[in-house]
Amino acid sequence: MNKLKEFLNSYIVEFDWKDIAIFKLCLAAFGVMIGISLPRENKRSILAISGAVFAVTTIVILCRLLGMECPFCKDEDEFLDWDDDEDEEGFVMKITSED
Repeated sequence: MNKLKEFLNSYIVEFDWKDIAIFKLCLAAFGVMIGISLPRENKRSILAISGAVFAVTTIVILCRLLGMECPFCKDEDEFLDWDDDEDEEGFVMKITSED
């Protein structure tokens, strides 16, 4: 499982905005296909669950975008101090204006 996680993390680093847009469209299309195939009696509960997931993920994304602390994220290492000159273990990608 760790090999798969490392592979996916290294693969995601190479994504640009076009790749992410294609990935999201693929997932949205898959969600529509699942939604169409559901029986009528299950649609209301699935709609409530998917609405809750949408709301939570939107809050997380907006908090990260605005630089606020997310109420759902409890990971202390998520917000790294990029100006700190301490040696980091593993791969750390720093983006500067020269790139």
